[in-house]
Amino acid sequence: MSIFTSAFTFWINPFQIITFKQDWYIIATATENAHSGNSTNINHFLEGILLETAFFLKIGIECIALLILAFAILKSIQKLPSILKRNHRQKNLLSILLNLGMSLALSLEFLLAADIAATAVSPSWDSLGKLAAISGIRTFLNFFLQKEVKELEAEKLAQVTD
Repeated sequence: MSIFTSAFTFWINPFQIITFKQDWYIIATATENAHSGNSTNINHFLEGILLETAFFLKIGIECIALLILAFAILKSIQKLPSILKRNHRQKNLLSILLNLGMSLALSLEFLLAADIAATAVSPSWDSLGKLAAISGIRTFLNFFLQKEVKELEAEKLAQVTD
């Protein structure tokens, strides 16, 4: 049997050779235990990489959402002096509200995507519950924001045709 074990040492590690006692069950169990430990370590390592990637992706998407908001606010502030003029006050206000509303809706979509990305890898029941609550609130806000944007677009279109 020593010839058999020495010929197949590339398949099994030295600890498995020691435990080999002319019984296939022992060597099979030892091989399974050795390989399952390695696969568990690899799984934990890869899951850690995925968690880190999801975390950085979440931060990146949240930064994009904040940049959208910042640019929309700066653009709105830049247009505020046009409201002070007597002529076309309503038209300018509608334009500012419409641009800001669309930017807020887009930002909410990005924030929802960031929350989904953070929860995508190995979610717990707690994180799924938080995601459900946050996505429900953001979807609710986005629905009414889109409704208001459509009303503003219709009002702006009505002003242009008059």
